[in-house]
Amino acid sequence: MLIGFLAACGTLFSWSFGTLAFLNASRRMDPGLLNRARLLLAVVATFVLASITMQVWPWQLFSNTGINQWMWLGISGVVGLALGDLFGFTSLRILGARRQSVLSTIAPAAAAITAYVMLGEELSVRSMIGMGLSIAGVMYAMSSVEEKTEVQHDGYGSFATGVLLAIGGSICQGSGLVLAKIGLQSDGGNIAPFLATFMRMSVGFAATYLLDIIRRAPHRPLREAFVDKTAARSMYLGTIAGPIIGVTLSLVAASRLNVAVAQTIFSLIPFVVMGIATIVHKEPLHWRSVVGAAVAVAGIVLLLG
Repeated sequence: MLIGFLAACGTLFSWSFGTLAFLNASRRMDPGLLNRARLLLAVVATFVLASITMQVWPWQLFSNTGINQWMWLGISGVVGLALGDLFGFTSLRILGARRQSVLSTIAPAAAAITAYVMLGEELSVRSMIGMGLSIAGVMYAMSSVEEKTEVQHDGYGSFATGVLLAIGGSICQGSGLVLAKIGLQSDGGNIAPFLATFMRMSVGFAATYLLDIIRRAPHRPLREAFVDKTAARSMYLGTIAGPIIGVTLSLVAASRLNVAVAQTIFSLIPFVVMGIATIVHKEPLHWRSVVGAAVAVAGIVLLLG
């Protein structure tokens, strides 16, 4: 129990610091390039970790998975990582870590709705009230005139665009989680977590090139992500804190704690980000944002309870 609680808290702080690190990187390089380079680093890391934890040769990883697992985990990688994180990094660049983290609390609601549609999971009255609270809290937090003015002053994009991208990213990430669950249960299940993460990351990485073609984005070679040393260091830190340390600790937390308890602890990220942004980066903290975030997190607790 204690180990699970400590792991959940470690996940909370790792993902919070990772968000702030990616903020620095996203404001020094193209968000699409950041997403691709970050996924490449994560693919390599999870490939190595999967081989070590499963005690197999690297090429044996591909023989331990089924077609349906690759299909569903791959689709979840496209939706949640390639598309969802592209939206997420772009909104992070525009809105900043504090505002984007509040908007990300919509993801559990999106996951619950997707699970209801695709898996037939129960959507109780309590869950619907929780979703309503989360959405209301986010809307209240983001309706502040000061927030809009500060985003306009930062000059990375319009407030409305940032909010829409953040909502789209949260919906994609929540849906991607449900698709990943289908993949984990396919072909008899029994797939190692790091291997599943590697599969999601690798397909998501490949899909970033397809997304560039669809949105007619200019081609940016991967080496451009490492030209700016400051941006590269932030990207390394964000990748280590998020997909590597954060995911690892979240798996420990999920195995030692009730999943709803672990997810509730994870949902406190906006408050940690607010604290760091206020103390370290001297960002102004508006009471409306704090109240809205509190209402949104209360909604998550109801949704997961």
